[in-house]
Amino acid sequence: MTRPTQTVFINEYLAQPFNGAAGTPDYDQQFVEIYNAGPGSVDLTGWKIHDAKSYSGAEAARHTFVSGTVLPAGKAYVVYSGASAVPVGATYATYANNGGYGLRFDRGVNQGGAGDIVYLVRADGTLQDSHSYQSASVPVTSGYSFNRIPDLSPTGTWDLGYNHYYRAATPGTKANGNAF
Repeated sequence: MTRPTQTVFINEYLAQPFNGAAGTPDYDQQFVEIYNAGPGSVDLTGWKIHDAKSYSGAEAARHTFVSGTVLPAGKAYVVYSGASAVPVGATYATYANNGGYGLRFDRGVNQGGAGDIVYLVRADGTLQDSHSYQSASVPVTSGYSFNRIPDLSPTGTWDLGYNHYYRAATPGTKANGNAF
């Protein structure tokens, strides 16, 4: 039996932000972009974003979507690691609501780490989508996000978005910079 194509999926994420003027990354800038390719709105209430450690149960979810979070068809919702990264006036954006710990992706916060896995989990605990960058062959480049190739494709492969779209990261917009 084949699994049906996902209509809500991880489209882009930033594991390791650019180093700032002080020489250290602003971890609030880490993000996960969720896209709805389906024909109707999806209620994300209770859905969660995990990394490998939180998905295993060793720590709390990195983010849980609050009651009433609805993602319309053809739109993306961005969860940033911290409040300072959320653009003023952004309609479909928030920051991780896990007591100030943020998204905490390995090789982002722990730059010497072995990589991580980004998970999107439904409210009933069913795995909706995931991507692993635990292999040493998967490059994690400061400030460059992982993106679906082609953009907005639930079956697309993963690569650094810059390799295909010539942009470092595009949270809340299509990979070419256009609005959803």
